This record gives sequence, C-alpha cells and structure tokens, in this order.
Amino acid sequence: MIRIMALLVLALAFSPAHAGGQDARPAADDPPLGKGKFLLYEDFEATAAGQIPKGYTKTGAVSVVEDVAHSGKRSLRMDAAANGPRRITVKGAALPLLGGQHWGRLYFKVQLPAPEPAGGVIHSTLVSGSAQSPLHKDPIEVRVLDTVLGSQGTHQWIYNVQPSKRPEFGKGSSYKAKYTDQWTLAEWSVDHATQTYRLFINGEEVKEVAFSKGAGKFEGAEIPEVFESLSFGWNNYQNAGKGFVAWIDDIALGKDRIGNLGLPPAKKKTP
Repeated sequence: MIRIMALLVLALAFSPAHAGGQDARPAADDPPLGKGKFLLYEDFEATAAGQIPKGYTKTGAVSVVEDVAHSGKRSLRMDAAANGPRRITVKGAALPLLGGQHWGRLYFKVQLPAPEPAGGVIHSTLVSGSAQSPLHKDPIEVRVLDTVLGSQGTHQWIYNVQPSKRPEFGKGSSYKAKYTDQWTLAEWSVDHATQTYRLFINGEEVKEVAFSKGAGKFEGAEIPEVFESLSFGWNNYQNAGKGFVAWIDDIALGKDRIGNLGLPPAKKKTP
C-alpha cells in the first residue's frame, strides 16, 4: 500500500496542474537552428560494438551495437532490466564550456511492446546531469529528458530534479505521448541566467513543461551554473517487469539550438 501511494504521489507531483506556477511562463518564440559549433558530439561510429565511447563511464547493461542506427552504422543500446540505470556518463571535457546554458539533442527509440506499469507508473530518465543546487548548495540530479508512463500506455514528458536529501520536484505535461520504435528527435534547452527550460519533440515544443522563472528565481527550477556530469541512457525507478530496451544515437550539445544539424545527408531512394 505504501508503494502504491508513493507512485500516486509521484504522478500527482508531475501533473500539469501541480508543477507550474504563475511565474512559470514558457517562451513564445520558436528558435531557429543555430550556427555555433558543437561542444559535445557523439554518434558512436568510432566505437566498436560491445564497447562505450572513450571518455565515458558506464552503469548497467549498455553498449554500442552495429545492427541499429539512426545515422551511420552504430548506436547505443540499453538492454532490458527490471529497474535501475543503463547509461553512459561524461565528466569534465566540454561541460565547463557549456556552463549553465545549452541546447541538447538526441534521437531515441524503444522496442515494442514496451513494459506496462503494475498498479502505478514507471518513471524513466533518458538524460540527466549532476550539479550543485543554486538555491540550497546541495547535490542534485537535473533530469532534462524524462518521462512517466501511466496505466493507459501513454506517458508524460517531465522536467525533474532529484536532490540528495530533499524531496524531488518537477513539472510535467499531460499523458499524451507514446513510446515508439521509430527514431524520435528530442531537444532540450536550459538557461541558468533566466531559469528557463524548454523541450521539443520532433520539432514541436512541449509547452506544458516549459518555464522561465527569471533571474535568481531558483525555486521549482534549480538549473545549475554548470553541470558536473551528464548521463545518457535509460534509468527507470519502478519495476518494469521484463524491462525497457531502447537505443540512442546522434547526441549533440551546444550553445545554440541544434535540431537535425550535423547529420549525414539523407540517401536518395533509387526508383
């Protein structure tokens, strides 16, 4: 009973009605793709199958494969597990250059049929960063690409922060999205200076999760001055039975919006 109640509280906390605020106003513009250089880029093409890229550490069953790819021949596969992380993590390198403001993008897809929640929800993180809270000065995990799967086979997108010793908080969209075995483009934007967060899926903004608190207004946002590490993969916190199998490819981060930039030209189909 305690576990079920905890899951219900999780779902309520990330509902649109309980995660915003009058100061959480999404931006109205639709930024064009930028021209700045990539500060972090990984397409997995230089990594042998069964390995992970140099400069990263791994947690759980995750490795490069060469039978599935968004571009090129390789991608990163997260194997099935009931719960827990299957991800790669990078520290140092380009992170100080990113500072507290960056745009990120990646492509991902999920093996179907995806797991279903057993009496609650399944909260899964695809991209997160470790940092120090600008408000409380304690360690936090900032989850910039996050989902919560409900009982109807649909999931919400959420912005979620997990402090080390305080309750987590977040802002979530409606439960309208579905996992797909087709490549999905996910773009996120964070800005410490204005405490702004935005999310785009296949080029369309998920405005329900967007917010722009304003300078120095850290409550309910806590976007850090700099990320100490960034992790990419899959981490579900509730039991997912047989578990999720998913793939990630073409990760890129920079100061400007990236979208589909940096990808090889699409091959023309022969008649």
